[in-house]
Amino acid sequence: MDYGKRIRRGLATAVLVLMGSAMLSHPAVETFLPQTEEKAVEMVVLMYHSVNSNSAKAGDYVITPDALRKDLEFLRQEGYETVTVSQLVSYVRGQGELPEKPVMLTFDDGYYNNYLNVFPLLQEYQAKAVISIIGKETDRYSQLDENKENYSHLTWPQITEMEASGLVEFQNHSYSLHTLDGSRLGSTKKQGESTEAYRQVLREDLGQLQQRFLEMTGHAPIAFTYPFGRISEDSYAVVLELGFSASLDAQGKVYRVIQGEESCLYRIPRYNRPWGVTAEQIITKALGE
Repeated sequence: MDYGKRIRRGLATAVLVLMGSAMLSHPAVETFLPQTEEKAVEMVVLMYHSVNSNSAKAGDYVITPDALRKDLEFLRQEGYETVTVSQLVSYVRGQGELPEKPVMLTFDDGYYNNYLNVFPLLQEYQAKAVISIIGKETDRYSQLDENKENYSHLTWPQITEMEASGLVEFQNHSYSLHTLDGSRLGSTKKQGESTEAYRQVLREDLGQLQQRFLEMTGHAPIAFTYPFGRISEDSYAVVLELGFSASLDAQGKVYRVIQGEESCLYRIPRYNRPWGVTAEQIITKALGE
């Protein structure tokens, strides 16, 4: 089945399911249906994870600060401008514009080294980034106050500081579903699990992190980033119910932003940026430049 048709069908179904509940607040059904393919902006969304100064740790999900610096230098030299999820939402809703050459830098899991190694580079290059945190880990390390480059996660004070810079936007990566243990893979539905039971698990977990953000920062994330990029279509209804304006996927393909078509904000595709493959190589290949 064509991917575009599949996601639009899933979103439309989710909205129709949600219409029966008076407690839900979301845009009109029409905003989740395809409107037009005209004036689509094609861009690359890069997905990073850990940024560690020890090159011996480098791999599929770990790069060094120097590698990130080279990525940022390439973007600057080629005239790319970094954007956030909020900017994408505003553009799609006709409330803002995108730069001529947009790119989005995303960092999953919320490692402490994003504060230690990424944040200073963002400040130096005045680049924006989107960081999706695992709530349970942020709560845990906020209590431990243990800042280890290899494994620690961001604390709420660090998140507050990074947000205040105007360069970092934080999103929801689940409270405690970021695990491949047991029968549930990330935030997916278990085999044999009923739709309502699954949605309740997801509703409680994502809602818990939304509440923690409200308590600790005064606002809640507007996007849900699927752990490991693993997705169950039955999650769409909960994503809408909780008021998320967007969601992030892990597919390696070009993102087409279409003004007036809110369905393009869900399952935003991203390219993983592993060690040994630069942002320049990814973008040049993806956009055919």
